[in-house]
Amino acid sequence: MTLEERRIIWNKRKEERRKAKLRKLYTKGVLVLSLIACVNIVFLVFFKPAQAKEEKAYYKYYTSYEVQPGDTLNSIADQFMEGYSSKRDYIDELKQTNCIRNQDKIRAGQIIHVPYLSTEIK
Repeated sequence: MTLEERRIIWNKRKEERRKAKLRKLYTKGVLVLSLIACVNIVFLVFFKPAQAKEEKAYYKYYTSYEVQPGDTLNSIADQFMEGYSSKRDYIDELKQTNCIRNQDKIRAGQIIHVPYLSTEIK
């Protein structure tokens, strides 16, 4: 066998080894991407984020209310504050809406604007 033939055979083997390495690398890449896709699918299907309790959508409205004898802002809040997070926040809004500086200054017969929340669109 001549030197030129040996070189040709050596180059062919070298090319075959290079192609084999590329096939292995390609196969590993496809396997890794497939594994990542499978893990993502598993997490999406089985590990959904905790769904928050379905909260109702509230719409804010105002109504006129005639203060009755013995009414306080606290008792009015008890009647109308459904949907509000805290009584204190509701009373603060009630005072601001009606320009009430001192909550002891409401009188029977006084007409005040009372905010309330409703799930219905009116």
